[in-house]
Amino acid sequence: MTEFKQSSTIDAKKTAGFEQLALGQKVTVRPESNESKWYRKLLALPAYYWVMMAQVVVVLPHAAHLPLWLMGFAVVSIIAQLPRVKARFKKQAHLKRVYQGMQMLGFLFGLLGLWLTYNTAFGLDMGVAFLVLCLVSKLWEMYKRRDAYVVLNLSLFVLAALFLMDQGLVTTLEVIVGAVVVLLAFIALNDDSNARGDGRLRTLGVLGVGALPLLVVLFLFFPRLPPLWSVQLSGQQATTGVSDSMSPGDFANLGQSTELAFRVEFAEGQPPQQDLYWRGLVFSDFDGVTWRPSPKKSQWVAGSPPPAWVQNAFATVPDDVRSAPNNYRMILEPTQQNWLFGLDYPFSQQQDITTTSDFTLLNNQPVTQQLSYEVAQFSPMNIDPVLTEASRRENLALPNEGNPQSRALAKQLFAQSGSDPVRYIAAIEDWINQTDFRYTLSPPRLNNNRIDEFLFNTKAGFCEHYSSSFTFMLRAAGIPARVVAGYQGGEPSRNGNVWEVRQMDAHAWTEVWLEGQGWVRVDPTAFVAPERVEQGMNAMTQQQGSAMFGDGASAQISYQQYQMLQTLRRLSDQASYYWQKDVVGYDQDTQADSLLKWFNIRSIMQQIIWLAASTLIVMTFLILIIWQRRRKLWHPVDLPLVQLSQRVGKRDKLLARDDNEGQLAWLERLASAIDSRHEGDTHHTASQLTDSDDPIVIQAKLLEIRQDYRQLRYGRLSTFNHNHLEYKARLHQLKKNVRELL
Repeated sequence: MTEFKQSSTIDAKKTAGFEQLALGQKVTVRPESNESKWYRKLLALPAYYWVMMAQVVVVLPHAAHLPLWLMGFAVVSIIAQLPRVKARFKKQAHLKRVYQGMQMLGFLFGLLGLWLTYNTAFGLDMGVAFLVLCLVSKLWEMYKRRDAYVVLNLSLFVLAALFLMDQGLVTTLEVIVGAVVVLLAFIALNDDSNARGDGRLRTLGVLGVGALPLLVVLFLFFPRLPPLWSVQLSGQQATTGVSDSMSPGDFANLGQSTELAFRVEFAEGQPPQQDLYWRGLVFSDFDGVTWRPSPKKSQWVAGSPPPAWVQNAFATVPDDVRSAPNNYRMILEPTQQNWLFGLDYPFSQQQDITTTSDFTLLNNQPVTQQLSYEVAQFSPMNIDPVLTEASRRENLALPNEGNPQSRALAKQLFAQSGSDPVRYIAAIEDWINQTDFRYTLSPPRLNNNRIDEFLFNTKAGFCEHYSSSFTFMLRAAGIPARVVAGYQGGEPSRNGNVWEVRQMDAHAWTEVWLEGQGWVRVDPTAFVAPERVEQGMNAMTQQQGSAMFGDGASAQISYQQYQMLQTLRRLSDQASYYWQKDVVGYDQDTQADSLLKWFNIRSIMQQIIWLAASTLIVMTFLILIIWQRRRKLWHPVDLPLVQLSQRVGKRDKLLARDDNEGQLAWLERLASAIDSRHEGDTHHTASQLTDSDDPIVIQAKLLEIRQDYRQLRYGRLSTFNHNHLEYKARLHQLKKNVRELL
């Protein structure tokens, strides 16, 4: 009864402390001494503050995709729950009414805000935002410990919702940190009377050690199920990447970014560096400033007969040149767009990917998460050897006015070349080489007549400047041409297993239509900077150094920053790649292959048996560890007496040693009991208490045991090492006497 009262008192204190803070009342917290380290003071904080810290860690990672007003409401809600803020609101009547109004109307206005922001009641980001709104709104009515349990459980769901938006390594680390803080809040909530915070980290460690083996078993053996539904983001998120339009200056910004664009896994040999043109969009429409794709293009859908250019891919190619297409796998980072990339010339037979007539790969949905797809490269090919009249007009169109100097130069060089397109292209290359053109990542700004300003004034630009001007010059001479935007080059990963292409590899080149040859790729950037194409953007930057970023001290600083950020990003991307490939990418097929390779599992039934057996083994192992940690550890001298007490207790429970009874006192009580019962000639004889028949012998053995115990625990031998010869001999004698009594 006393223990029950003490337990009730402790629970009452814990409840009172939490509820007082939740109501904004002043609570005296016994802090650690001033000499305590900061993390001890942090662990010793009351549970209410741990719950508040958990909300910050849980909500903050959602700032990247939630509307600003919702994040603002979350910040206001968390601050409003601080005890000092609550106390101020409770003291003044008008502030108290404001607080009560926020509590009642905050959730309703939040729902209205979600509707106005997303214009729908469904959607993935809408659902995540609603979940965060529920969590934030619940904070306004957190007054009891049970409310805190609801908040913390809801916090775990909000954390898990991060994986609906992204499964990257950074997101995983954010979820791990959030889960640790939430678990510490749970532990503190059940240990609120512990003003020192002792044991909270140990409890967290026990939970973690017990959960990790089960996590590994479930990850390896739990059957991977395909998604039952697919939800598209209702909002758009701006990310860096190739845009759906091109004007001089766009790619210069991307050229300084080392952010990963995609990875490539080649099934066979990799093409040479100078042939790595990763095709994206094709720009045919030009308004004098900006290039855009033409909306007039046919599409091939998987399942229908292959397009003519695939059927006739090798029809005009000599037998000694024909070869099978090069198959490879693309692993594209999120772009929030639906176009994909592939080597000239790409073709995919996946059901969710279509191929346009100008060799642009289109996904059915915008790429909001890392996407893996198979591509086949057909090369060499004759593309559109006969050009339709509509396509000719489309790829010859120019604005009626603008850039008069470029038009005049085009007519002059074309006439000097005898109206031969091939000789005309060579004449443009010669003119560029004879003029002081340079390749730079920091081109000057261009105004109205951008082609004229670039060719005759600035003469400094990036790949888009050269491809745009070159295509303009071709069209001005009556030669069909178009701009292709994508990436060029790349470099191997740190271990050399995959090929990595980054945003700095963004590139633009020209396709020109030649009679009898069809569309032919011509890269005017190679006229000025052939090393950009032959060695790649990274090698070129290494060679030219700070000159690539302009002149002066600022260029040197930009170059050093570029070098440092590139190294850090490569390491980060490599870790992210393995995470996506081996953990996030552990799908049905990968699991089946891995289980067959590692465990020779060939059926789902075998997989379930392995899962059940592994779980049982892990659970048994964890139970043994818990039992081992919780079992009582006895001193070597006490252990024999514990065994004696257990044996005596089986015969007579009254003679067993009590938990609060000393060993010597118990031995004296046992000797007295045996002596009194023998003298009284009761039914409880000495032989009923032990295996010995003579009570006198029992008394003598008990006396020797007491003497040995006193010497080993409190006498001269207690100061000896346990390996000391005399100590070991005395302990051996004590154990022998105990065994004779058992």
